[in-house]
Amino acid sequence: MSEKHFPTAPLSRRLAALVYDGLILIALYIMAGFAVVGVIKAVNDGEFPGTLPAAINLSLMFIIAFFYYSDSWRRRNGQTVGMKAWGIRLINENEGPVQLSQCMLRVGIGFFSLAVFGLGFFWMLFDKRQRNWHDIASVTRVIYIPKEMRQS
Repeated sequence: MSEKHFPTAPLSRRLAALVYDGLILIALYIMAGFAVVGVIKAVNDGEFPGTLPAAINLSLMFIIAFFYYSDSWRRRNGQTVGMKAWGIRLINENEGPVQLSQCMLRVGIGFFSLAVFGLGFFWMLFDKRQRNWHDIASVTRVIYIPKEMRQS
């Protein structure tokens, strides 16, 4: 069976995968925070000048999320750790591999979707094809793979 014929992943599975991946991202943010503080202290003779501007913090968070998601989607069969646990996969609607530009759009629009109280995620409840904003923008689709069809 072609992946294109698998059903679209329901919102509940997508949100569950997002929670799993959120835990991984929190760990990555903590590690990056230690590295940033270490570098700043090394440059400032052991002193930390206070908090970083919000724009720098948000930029670092976006960059870390982008690398985590794009690496997973492009190198790990279209699945992050959370997506694998919940049996869902990202595919390109054009039936080719997921492109880096599609990953950029998905992560960027995904951040925006969260910033507007998750509206972009819940959009799939109203879309006839069950797409959320980042599916539409990146021309991708998140599919559900039944247990019997999954590879271990």
